[in-house]
Amino acid sequence: MKKIIIFTLIISFLFLYPALGADRKETYQKIYQLYGQKEYTKALNAIEKAINDFGSEAELLKLKFNLLVNLKKYNEALEFIDKEIKKSGETEELVSARYNVLLLQGKLQEALKAAMKKEKIAKNKSPWDCMNIMHVYLRMGSKSDALDWLQDAVSRGFISYRILAGKKYALLKEEKRFYTIIKTIKMSVGLGYPAKNFSAPLLSGETFALSRHRGRGKVVLIDFWATWCEPCRKDMAQLKEYYKQFKDKGFEIIGISLDSSEKRLKEYIEENNLDWLHIYSGKVWKDPVVVRYGVNSLPSYWLLDKKGILRSFDLKGEKLRQAITLLLAEAY
Repeated sequence: MKKIIIFTLIISFLFLYPALGADRKETYQKIYQLYGQKEYTKALNAIEKAINDFGSEAELLKLKFNLLVNLKKYNEALEFIDKEIKKSGETEELVSARYNVLLLQGKLQEALKAAMKKEKIAKNKSPWDCMNIMHVYLRMGSKSDALDWLQDAVSRGFISYRILAGKKYALLKEEKRFYTIIKTIKMSVGLGYPAKNFSAPLLSGETFALSRHRGRGKVVLIDFWATWCEPCRKDMAQLKEYYKQFKDKGFEIIGISLDSSEKRLKEYIEENNLDWLHIYSGKVWKDPVVVRYGVNSLPSYWLLDKKGILRSFDLKGEKLRQAITLLLAEAY
């Protein structure tokens, strides 16, 4: 949970530098360098100095909160958030941050109240708001309430059922209703059925149509990702390895980028030698293919067999390699 919090708070600023003046750019680079080296106390001191120099910029305030959490200074982090709420009101971002700290502190009743508030004021009704509430009820041992909110998450498009296999969901696995919900998710994903067709623009300028690849004897991995997504970047080395190992045996990767900057995307692809096909619209989460597939977390992997049937969803690492190997060995 802590890694998710940190990732959510910091990732939107990783490409901030070009928009900053020289002094600010140097300051942010120093802060991120210290952060990357896990010199959290030094990074926090650098942020305090930057706030004195440049004022209470939103980016600096978010980084300060992030580092307080890293240093496990939860009371200070909570005081910091409450101060900002008093000044700016209960914004979605601040209420969400408050929920995260309260959950880390084990203050479940307060965390539940914050999660409920976030779900109420959210402009976009995300399944992840329901999941946050579900997690609190799960920690409280309230199976019925947890399952109710899991069901609400599914009704809002939650599809990442593999995370529910973790040990922290053991309490829910005692209930038959849990498995009914999992079955519903798998059906909505479309496992065992022909993958949803789509046409979309490639970075090359050409139009890609899945119908021209689906069912043509190739195993296809559809990869929803973005350069700003840290887990996506971490997975790239393995994807490159799998592509190199299997491309001559009938394996194809279709990358669908949720980036907003075409220039940044092209630079990343070139620097990392990602030789497969890349789809890009610049519409991020509103990309038509993203919406059609119901993707709401990254990376998201959809593996199609030689007949174009969706055979697995969100497998990673060695399990993904094994699934590719098995599908390539199947008769067409």
